Amino acid sequence: MRIAITGSNGFIGNELARHFLSNGYEVLLLQRKAPESLLLGATCQAYDINTPDVLPNLTDVDALVHTAYMPFNGNNNSTEKNIKATLALYNLCLSQGVHFVFLSSMSAHANALSQYGKHKFELENQLNSDKCLILKLGLVIGEQGLFNRIYNSFKKMPFAVLVGGGTQPVQTIYIGDVVKVIANCIAQKRIGTYTLASGKVYTMAELFIAIAAKAGKTPIFISVPYWLVSCGIKTIELVHLPLSVSSENLLGLKQLQAFDTSDDLRKLGITPLDLQQSLNLL
Repeated sequence: MRIAITGSNGFIGNELARHFLSNGYEVLLLQRKAPESLLLGATCQAYDINTPDVLPNLTDVDALVHTAYMPFNGNNNSTEKNIKATLALYNLCLSQGVHFVFLSSMSAHANALSQYGKHKFELENQLNSDKCLILKLGLVIGEQGLFNRIYNSFKKMPFAVLVGGGTQPVQTIYIGDVVKVIANCIAQKRIGTYTLASGKVYTMAELFIAIAAKAGKTPIFISVPYWLVSCGIKTIELVHLPLSVSSENLLGLKQLQAFDTSDDLRKLGITPLDLQQSLNLL
């Protein structure tokens, strides 16, 4: 079986590529430029969301996992490009009989404020889930991604900011469980829309406490209102200083929602690790 992966330089895409290669699959990496060190056994083909009309060659590809996206930086048209590129890939897969797998997010819903959440939700509504697989992921726990940025911030700073008191609901999913579900769904040619996250709901404060403990820290928590944090982040972004979070992350945080995942987890045949179990494996 041959699997194509967009965004294979990213956190989830790279984990998927390694998994499929180690299990004897052929893997086609679709990314803007060839990596400095190609994963052993993989092949690479140029693909860029910036040019959504330039489609990849999917000859002999059985499934395509679309993890790539263009981040919003305040002045680009990332939402339009993400939507156009995803729909072009989806239609290409339909025309060639390729199983299309789209990774969305629990931040994608009707009340989303972030461009990330908005474009993912728009795509969920435009893709036909009777013909592809859509997975809405919780906060992915692994050694990269947003979790890793939060972890590193605890390693560096003696305090942490709890936006709005840190009462926002959070559901997590271990990267190993994400990879396992995607691999199983491809093997089963599963279609439909599923929310993939542990059923246990944490507050943002509880998440921070657990991550800080993993980092060997007992930070001082400072509760700050949304408006003040937003002003601070936007000011820092204007002068292009590095931050572990962005104004996009803040907008996503403001509209976090909890979901009952029990039925979807049953259909997917998985009991995912909870937050502490996930942290123990890192």
